[in-house]
Amino acid sequence: MQITIYTEDYFDAAHHLENYNGKCAERHGHTWQVCVWVRGDESQLADNGILWDFNNLKKVISAYDHTDLNEVCDFNPTAENICRHIYKVFKQDSPNLSFKIRLYEKSVMKHSYCELGDF
Repeated sequence: MQITIYTEDYFDAAHHLENYNGKCAERHGHTWQVCVWVRGDESQLADNGILWDFNNLKKVISAYDHTDLNEVCDFNPTAENICRHIYKVFKQDSPNLSFKIRLYEKSVMKHSYCELGDF
């Protein structure tokens, strides 16, 4: 049986696009959202029942959080290249699993909720 899991996390970082003619050639910042889908077979579950540890995402993006990506990356930090880098790290660590990575440069948060009570 196939198992698909999902997690997401955020990091804040600045960057500028190298060899780019436009306003994004200047340093600017984003709150980046990284979404990760992981697919494997139930036979790939560890003894504790985990297919892939959600903390793997936090480990990778913690190197980016509150940095200038141009200073910490050995590549031009475009959305495409950051996404590719995250994919390659996960694939190297877990080559028998399938991954899909989605990266948002900006994410508008929407919160919907209901509260009820006496205070």
